Amino acid sequence: MALIGPTSRSKSSMILLDGPDIPAPPAPKEVRIDVDQRGLATTSMRANQMPGPHSSGMLAVQVGDLRQTMASMRASESDMRVRMDGAEVLTLNYDGLNEAREAMSACLDGKRYAGKTVREATAEIRPLGASTIAGSAYYKGALLAKKQYPPKGSQAVGLIWMTDEFKAWYEQVKRDKKLPPTIPESILKHFMSTTIVDDQGGFRFTRLPPGEYMLIANYSYKENVSRQEVIGRTDVYAGNRYIGSNDHIASWSYDVMQGTSYHKTVFVRRDGDTVTVSLDKSQLICFFVCL
Repeated sequence: MALIGPTSRSKSSMILLDGPDIPAPPAPKEVRIDVDQRGLATTSMRANQMPGPHSSGMLAVQVGDLRQTMASMRASESDMRVRMDGAEVLTLNYDGLNEAREAMSACLDGKRYAGKTVREATAEIRPLGASTIAGSAYYKGALLAKKQYPPKGSQAVGLIWMTDEFKAWYEQVKRDKKLPPTIPESILKHFMSTTIVDDQGGFRFTRLPPGEYMLIANYSYKENVSRQEVIGRTDVYAGNRYIGSNDHIASWSYDVMQGTSYHKTVFVRRDGDTVTVSLDKSQLICFFVCL
């Protein structure tokens, strides 16, 4: 999707949609499209269907006031669908429109652009996908021990998108043996968190692109501790002859809170895949640098 503003040669503005499933007509023609957005009624509008730069086509939707159009658009969209003649031709996910609004408004005012370059701006935006990583996190201290789950409603499970960029940054952190004073936006986009949804440690990360990820669990659980202590002794005599003694033993049992941290690597092979994971204590490795 591209927002194209007015120029010195043309006063009109348009939204340009490009995708592999948009048919390429032999010549530009006017069509009607339907746009479905989450939580909103279907919008029907006119568009121009045009040949694209490759084998697919493009859709150009002419708009009157680009400022008003941008103001009406949401900062992010998930599963925005475009249909033409009843057939779905485009699914769109985007984020970060607030920054684009500010830059385009300055451009429409004739101001020299002093913000971030396209490369800098896009580096801060994590691309969206259609994949899901879901599962259950728990700790089990022994073969027959009871499973200990993170509390429902907590953010005990995190996810790191393990791109080459992130790996290179983390290798530098390990060499320096400390975290930098500030973490770049291009690295922060790799960290995600979610909320534990049930009492069995259930979690879910959605809208992920394909790639390598690392799930990290970090939470406290209740452990019952039992101990015994000798608090006295009784000597036993037969006549005047000492034959032994009996210890007086007291037993205590109490609960303590223990912390645990572990991680697991997960691969999403194709966009749209759902990967189900059992995130358990068997993956015990400290991931972060201890400062």
